[in-house]
Amino acid sequence: MLETATNQTTTTGGGAKIELKNLKHSDFASQETYCFEANVYIDGKKAGTVSNQGCGGCHSYHPNTLYQILAKEAAKLPHHEWRLNDEVLSVAPDADTIISELVTEALTAKDLKSGMRRRILFVGEHGSVFETQAMPAAALATQLNRTDLYEKLKTKTILNLLPFPEALSIYIKGAK
Repeated sequence: MLETATNQTTTTGGGAKIELKNLKHSDFASQETYCFEANVYIDGKKAGTVSNQGCGGCHSYHPNTLYQILAKEAAKLPHHEWRLNDEVLSVAPDADTIISELVTEALTAKDLKSGMRRRILFVGEHGSVFETQAMPAAALATQLNRTDLYEKLKTKTILNLLPFPEALSIYIKGAK
């Protein structure tokens, strides 16, 4: 089953606004990579399409000039760095990095919206995100209006009560 996610945007170091629209994702067909297809817009204009069969490997770009444009934008971005014991690993982003991060963000946003429809999501003392048991919408609304909710959950941050972009940022960090 293909799932459609919301539009997502990124601004690269060079300032280009890159968006995925009409993102279709197939979870069951995603094996080593995401199985998806989407339209790519750069600075508000459709630049082409991107897809991946989900079996590993690079994304497919149409037209090929789309790949070249995204590769130039990726070259402006800082390297991704990870620590492995005492060693710092550094990887230069590329066109696939930009697209993969947009797909990940879109799917994460969809997951967050779904969770907040029936549960209270909140941050624990070590930055992890937790959720309550599912409840009907009316009960959720009642709980979210409780004056003692923060005290009851022993938290300072309830994602359902934040602006969505801020909640998404916290949710992404808490999932790592």
